[in-house]
Amino acid sequence: MPGEVFTCGSCITMSGVEEGEIPKEFIEYDFAEDALDFENQLAEARDVKFTQNLKEPLSIGSHILCTGTPSDDLPWFAVNIGCGDSATGRGDVAVHFNVRLPQCYVVRNTRRHDKWGAEETTAYRLFPFKINRAFSIEILVDEKETLWAVDGEHYCSFAHRNPSVLNADWIQVTGIRDANLKIQKTDVYPTLAPAPLEIPIRDCMSAPADDEPSWRPNVIARLPNGIPEGYQVVITGRLRPLLHSFAVDLLDCAREWPRANIHVHVNVRAHVESQQARQLVVLNTWLGAWGAERRQRSARLVPGTETTLRIVRGGDEWAVFTDDVLVGELEMRAAAAGVRALRLRGDLYPRRLLLCPLAGTPTENV
Repeated sequence: MPGEVFTCGSCITMSGVEEGEIPKEFIEYDFAEDALDFENQLAEARDVKFTQNLKEPLSIGSHILCTGTPSDDLPWFAVNIGCGDSATGRGDVAVHFNVRLPQCYVVRNTRRHDKWGAEETTAYRLFPFKINRAFSIEILVDEKETLWAVDGEHYCSFAHRNPSVLNADWIQVTGIRDANLKIQKTDVYPTLAPAPLEIPIRDCMSAPADDEPSWRPNVIARLPNGIPEGYQVVITGRLRPLLHSFAVDLLDCAREWPRANIHVHVNVRAHVESQQARQLVVLNTWLGAWGAERRQRSARLVPGTETTLRIVRGGDEWAVFTDDVLVGELEMRAAAAGVRALRLRGDLYPRRLLLCPLAGTPTENV
């Protein structure tokens, strides 16, 4: 109702408190007891274990499916792939995938000789886990890393360290009471992903958006007829307010794994020397291995706003525009007719994707 103020009856109010004074409610609250409860929950989570010994070593193409449901009395859970003594918890851990529900992030790490390495926390999507909601985690073993998907969407990757998952003896889930594991070989990842959507063809950028798909972040979409010469693929979306980076790849196949060749890799990096007025644009290809990078500090993107990125196929080069400003060009290093898909990852959240002719589209140099 207009004019009404709604407050939470269980919250401690700070109204009327003078600077330097501590409210009585805070004085009476036992923070030490709360911390002890949390430590007890952590200890209980470690005691809730499900371990599956490996009958044969993991190898390229090994696929692990872990399912379960987080409960509200356990503050975190973990999936560990390791070797040595799993019963006492002193064995080496090749991959530690630790979901911390109160903090809403996931830590990846390795433990060797009872010492942890450097933590990794970056991911391709927002924190996907919730209390009392079932999840599915897919782990794919590749030559140099493991790939991790949650509920059918790629979440992160983790490069092999020492020890490697290829030498693992067991897989263990802690902190999940209804955990279940299934291990098999696969030729596709993620196995639970829905079929990729198709990017529509339009006469121009301003064509109505009737009956177009609803796009999600970190999407892989099909271009079944490729990108004809003189055409462009257009991405319109909103930039993350805390802009870090995003990448757009033109692929020869709409899949996450086995790895598709990347005809054009456009990586906008706002975190590199972020105090400068322009963001770094890196262009490259991956044709079995990364080629030579082309770098230019040419993008002028405003975090938190809507932007339009376009990749144009010319006669013998690809041109990249952001908001009608040319920010980079890359010579064709493979036959352009081989492009059949687009992948978008990172801090550009798409509202619209389309394929249309370049004719009539405004452009300008940086």
